[in-house]
Amino acid sequence: MFVSVDKLKHHPLNKEIYNLSSIDELVESISEVGLLIPLTIDQSFQVISGNRRLEAIRKLGWDEVEVNQINVAPEDESLLLIHFNKQRVKTTKELLNEYDILKKYYGKKQGERTDLTSVQLDKGSSRDVIGGEIGVSSGHLARILYIRKHHKELIELIDKGYFTVNQAYLQVKRSKKEDEYLSSEKVIVQPTQNDWEFYHKSSDRMEEVDDESIQTIFTSPPYWKKRKYSKNDGLGNENSSEEFVHNLSNHLKDCKRVLKSSGSFFLNLGDTFYNGNLQNIPHRVVLKLQENEWILRNTIIWSKSNPKPSSSKSNLTPSYEFIFHLVKSLDYDYHPTLTTLEQPSKPTFPPRHRNLNTDKISFSPYIPNYKGKNMGDFWNEEIVRTAVANQPKLNGIEHPAPFPEQIIVLPILQTSKIGDTVLDPFCGTGTVGKVCDEFDRSFIGYDLNIDLNTSQK
Repeated sequence: MFVSVDKLKHHPLNKEIYNLSSIDELVESISEVGLLIPLTIDQSFQVISGNRRLEAIRKLGWDEVEVNQINVAPEDESLLLIHFNKQRVKTTKELLNEYDILKKYYGKKQGERTDLTSVQLDKGSSRDVIGGEIGVSSGHLARILYIRKHHKELIELIDKGYFTVNQAYLQVKRSKKEDEYLSSEKVIVQPTQNDWEFYHKSSDRMEEVDDESIQTIFTSPPYWKKRKYSKNDGLGNENSSEEFVHNLSNHLKDCKRVLKSSGSFFLNLGDTFYNGNLQNIPHRVVLKLQENEWILRNTIIWSKSNPKPSSSKSNLTPSYEFIFHLVKSLDYDYHPTLTTLEQPSKPTFPPRHRNLNTDKISFSPYIPNYKGKNMGDFWNEEIVRTAVANQPKLNGIEHPAPFPEQIIVLPILQTSKIGDTVLDPFCGTGTVGKVCDEFDRSFIGYDLNIDLNTSQK
């Protein structure tokens, strides 16, 4: 049947659930091919299906439009409205609006009508049932509900294209773990060896550690403005990056006293955007350390396989961090890590190139130096895992710690021997200590935010 366009009106529930978006595109489509599907209206001439189409034909100036009219019970209006929009491309916010309505609707267990939808209403309000009705998987629905519960502001960023649902979900999980860690009374870490020493205090003055008694230091201090640190002398919570660089470089001064002349200091530090400006904090800290007569031997690039997603659309996602290798003297202990120790079973290939005699792309086998060579300063998961696996077996250990603990394994193997002492001035949950356990190094850790289940000093 055809009815006057002036007689039709938008259903009031529609604007509570959906946005009337992309109307101009729909106007162009309808003007070219016509209205392919009639509007669905109720007995009060309210549009159940086709609210966007109604807005488009109004813009086109139509007088009449084809409709299908059905009788709708008041209690079924919201369910029917969602059912007719099942195939619609929806924003994350619209999906959550649908979920909220259906959860209430199914919770009432209103009979067993099946003429309105393909879902029987006596099945309750499970995610599987609701997900099926709104056209998404239960897992997808669970993720967006989790995001809304813990960081509601990210829903809008997802719909604007700054994040995918999976990226936002991973970021919220990371943030939640950090919040739980900081709010907990203490975190218990159980070492597997007895040669741990842990000091529940700041590491700016390590009076408990003798001069030149540490062979290797590996640490990752708090990053500036990345989260709220309740302790750690306020490191990371400073008002400016200049103040943070000053505080951190001063905090690390005692590391030089306790490190042997033959020892190595590995500093892992990430950067921070502030007011849209990348602060270049890691190198600024290292420059301060060099002013204190530290020698920088390498800037290692740690390329992350699963970097934290960025909400900005005007710059690339940061996918790496720096690990700085510093020493007190050029006469330091170092055991090179070879990238290749035996011939691979299959030849490897360089980048493809064009044969000079033809236009075809060809490959030539690349024969590496099987005697081995020092590994480079760019480390990703595959490089590190291979390099660690190529080390001679230590105490029968065939399967070293999984990535990212392998990032710690290589510096310790390269700069210390069995029985040497390794220090982490910002101990965290004791990851460096766990690696020391695996490779028979003694360990000393400092931290304000945790307690370790070991002999404390």
